[in-house]
Amino acid sequence: MVTVVLLWPFLGVGQSLAPGFLGEPDGPRIEGLRSEKIASVKKGKGGRSLAFKITLEDGTQGYFKPKQHFSAAHWYSEVAAYYLDRELGLGRVPPTTGRAFAWAELEKAAGHDKRIRELEIEKDGTIEGAFVWWIPGPLERLKLGRRWERWVRVQKTLPITPYQRPVDYRSDLNGRPGVREATDPSRPLAGTPDTDQRAAELSDMIVFDYLTQNVDRWGGNFTNVRTLGKEGPLIYLDNGAGFWPGEQRLGLMEARLKALQRFRRSTVEAVRNLDVERFKKRLAKDPLAPVLNEKQLDGLTRRQQAFLAHVDRMVARFGEQEVLAW
Repeated sequence: MVTVVLLWPFLGVGQSLAPGFLGEPDGPRIEGLRSEKIASVKKGKGGRSLAFKITLEDGTQGYFKPKQHFSAAHWYSEVAAYYLDRELGLGRVPPTTGRAFAWAELEKAAGHDKRIRELEIEKDGTIEGAFVWWIPGPLERLKLGRRWERWVRVQKTLPITPYQRPVDYRSDLNGRPGVREATDPSRPLAGTPDTDQRAAELSDMIVFDYLTQNVDRWGGNFTNVRTLGKEGPLIYLDNGAGFWPGEQRLGLMEARLKALQRFRRSTVEAVRNLDVERFKKRLAKDPLAPVLNEKQLDGLTRRQQAFLAHVDRMVARFGEQEVLAW
């Protein structure tokens, strides 16, 4: 992991690195996650859904997010987000693979947790899910001040920010009284970004979340907005609320895209060159394939087209220099 910490300052935070997580190769980590036997299991501490921190016999650690009924815990979204990240050349999602474990290996760690009833255990006693490589480095919450959205906009005003919890955004839209975390006057106003690349990184993350339909990025207290160490690169964790099986153009995600007005040029080109059929072939190599169905893949194509049309509108309105800012 030391090499990861050393790599990002020299290669440029947010740039398209070599394939893999922050420029590190995925192969050995994915192979370990897929094949190594369990050495020990602990129940996960955070999150609404039941998950497990697993140490494998070779010392590799991973976070297993099993298949379950809870609607915002899509194991397949974690897996699909990983493959899409690599298809786009971003390198911000930790190595992730589908894997099945024997429930008997996890049951003791689960104890009497009430969420067990939500798990989808197969008739043969196995349970499938997403196995995410555990990042050993310190992950810091990127606590952004009020009106940080100005960093990713040409127009600095934004009457209602969509970059907040869905319930708070709906309350703002409907004019309900109350203090929202995103606009709480006790929070300081955002000054300049903490790094030269931070604004571009946030723009990239919003684009990625739009493509995956991850509605849960802007949860409470920035728990899903993390950096690798203080002032380190932005990491895309907790992607399980994406790739919804129903509506493929969610109103909240459309609002988050509409509010975004400044982009990294290389990211726009990566999305423009995204071949969904090639992405589908990547997904087919996962041990638990098929990961997404045709409706979800078609939804990704529609969002890709909608994103590019939005960028074109922004360029026509404000000019290429303002919009393709990085």
